[in-house]
Amino acid sequence: MTKEEQVFLRHMKDMASRSYYEDRPCFSDFLNMYEQDLLLRNKEDILAETGAKNIFFYGGFPQAERVVAAFAAETPKSWPVIWLYIAPAYPRFATVPGHRDYLGSILGLGLRREKIGDILVQEKGAWVCVRQETGAFILDELTQVGHTAVHVEQAQLPEAYQTPRLEICQKTVSSIRLDAILSAAYGLSRSKAAQCVLNGEVFINGRLTVSGSHTLQSEDIISVRHKGKFVFIDLRNRSKKNKCIIEIRKYV
Repeated sequence: MTKEEQVFLRHMKDMASRSYYEDRPCFSDFLNMYEQDLLLRNKEDILAETGAKNIFFYGGFPQAERVVAAFAAETPKSWPVIWLYIAPAYPRFATVPGHRDYLGSILGLGLRREKIGDILVQEKGAWVCVRQETGAFILDELTQVGHTAVHVEQAQLPEAYQTPRLEICQKTVSSIRLDAILSAAYGLSRSKAAQCVLNGEVFINGRLTVSGSHTLQSEDIISVRHKGKFVFIDLRNRSKKNKCIIEIRKYV
């Protein structure tokens, strides 16, 4: 285990202990997928050592890649995160910023990445999930993204994002190995799919995996950095060429 991982886990244990002794939920900053995996792999040890009851995750909407962890006895009724909507102040004359532009401008205010959750870029603006205390600062300070003057407001994420939308399609694959399923889901070559796994970009049910030969189980949820996530369904049927017929339910 690296020094950084040890520091991270000590911080999580401190938070879990505080939750237990103060008898209240304690919340982390936003965790990336690797940190979520590290926390889940050490969950039982942390709970046993600190007396904390459970760990819950929330990122503002069901498909969130970056999430806040809560140490609590039950699912918290409220979370310390809000949504900001950032849009060009003068749309007619604006250049449409991209994800990197929004993130770079927000971090340029002196904020740390762990204070910022997912950024959902739209044609006319972007929704940004942030820690509550960070949101107030961004509302006061962010006036420009790239070369574009912007307006920032706190708002509720539209209902369309709150309910998962799934794009469903059927595929035939030679096996239900992870690399074969990734290749079918994202139109990658088997070698590129295998490389994604080796690069530490693929998570199954929140757990990091580095084995392309891993056999998936029906209803596994696969997350891939920078590509999204999908639900794998094994239809337990065969094509005329004896290939496995599967269903991919991709979050969109």
